[in-house]
Amino acid sequence: MELLLLLLQRHGELVSREEIRAYLWGKDVFLDVDHSINTAIRKVRLALHDDPDKPRFIETAVGKGYRFPAPVTCRNGDASQRLAALQQIPDSAMRPAKPSAVSIRARMLVAGSVTLALIVVAWALYRGSQHKSAGQPAIRSLAVLPLKNLSGDPMQEYLADGMTEDLIGRLSRIHDLGVNARTSVMRFKTTQLSVPEIAKALHVDAIVEGSIIREGSRVRVHAQLIRASTDEHFWSESYDRELQDVLTLQSDVAQSIASKVEVTVTGKEHERLSAVRSVSPEVYESYLKGEFSKGDSKVDVEKRIAYFEAAISKDPTFAPAYIGLAEAYSDLGAIFVGGRTDEPRPKVISAAQKSLDLDPSPGAAHALLGHV
Repeated sequence: MELLLLLLQRHGELVSREEIRAYLWGKDVFLDVDHSINTAIRKVRLALHDDPDKPRFIETAVGKGYRFPAPVTCRNGDASQRLAALQQIPDSAMRPAKPSAVSIRARMLVAGSVTLALIVVAWALYRGSQHKSAGQPAIRSLAVLPLKNLSGDPMQEYLADGMTEDLIGRLSRIHDLGVNARTSVMRFKTTQLSVPEIAKALHVDAIVEGSIIREGSRVRVHAQLIRASTDEHFWSESYDRELQDVLTLQSDVAQSIASKVEVTVTGKEHERLSAVRSVSPEVYESYLKGEFSKGDSKVDVEKRIAYFEAAISKDPTFAPAYIGLAEAYSDLGAIFVGGRTDEPRPKVISAAQKSLDLDPSPGAAHALLGHV
């Protein structure tokens, strides 16, 4: 609504993306600005039933900004006078130093009219969205796109990848919900495709996308759920936690998504979705670095093993680190050319069994033992 008001106040003029950012969020804010502006424009167009290919209300100047070309009139009084008064409301610097009593009354009347109009529009949109949601087909499948790292530090990429993988893992435990594997979605990490195009390629009903920012010991995650058929953002939420509570954060996001897609979640599935434990930032970072270290050479795998062993030495009760260690030893056995390939096997068995002693639910540990 703020964006719509800004475009109305600048009726007929090009409003740059930089002006929109400053007006809506300010200049100093951690935000995926381009994506957020696109989302806001999409919502305004959806509310006005405006076609971006043949726009009546929101024109796009590619790479520059947006314009509201349609006629704007005010019901009470002269349209140009009242619009001029409306244009002065948000920016005190544009107001006359000594406004006349007539202009004050005009502004008050415009403000009252706009407020009443917004209430009516908001109620109509709410009722319309309720009716629209009721007629939408059920969501039976979704894909979690790789979360964007907005920390400004490429070294934090592993944190975004770890959050993405955990969400996929938690949601895939719901029997009535099909969730695409991580390998399927990672190719869309830097894609320019639209959400409907990605959903069509992955054959899913909905898309989860979001971003993550780390500032010191705190982590902020923004996630949203988009219906593939209509490109409708029907759920969005932000979370702010200490890094040691990152597993709780992941659980909260997964439970919110499960609730919004309205799938049937059994008692045991809900228990798995909500299962969390605290973990120190040092342990979790070592684990993530081992999990998402790149490279398949012997040196690369040994580096991963070192990360997992560091996590285990700091917290011997953190089961995921044992699974990662077992997988790394399994990979080491597969690439160890010129040596005995059975040497890593006892280490795979030991690490996988230890993880199951701590937590018998993950399928990865059972699969490793079966493979050995």
